[in-house]
Amino acid sequence: MSWRLRDRVSWAPTEYGGVLLDCASGEYWTLNSTAAAVLAALLAGADIAGATAHLAGEFDGDLDVVAVEVPQLVAELQGAGLVVER
Repeated sequence: MSWRLRDRVSWAPTEYGGVLLDCASGEYWTLNSTAAAVLAALLAGADIAGATAHLAGEFDGDLDVVAVEVPQLVAELQGAGLVVER
């Protein structure tokens, strides 16, 4: 499955990660560089497994740890109403 931002959400990558803005509520979320890499992979069409592999490779992470943390991040983004499945 692939992911996209909700229509009311905008994304701005930054030097240190990125910022998500809910244009309807004015709320914003800052993402560190690893979370931003996951979001970028998801928005580029990767599924959770692909984003996990991307993160583990880019940051030389322990695949077992990353395989737990990426789905948690996606669930948090989805729960906050920032991303939806395509």
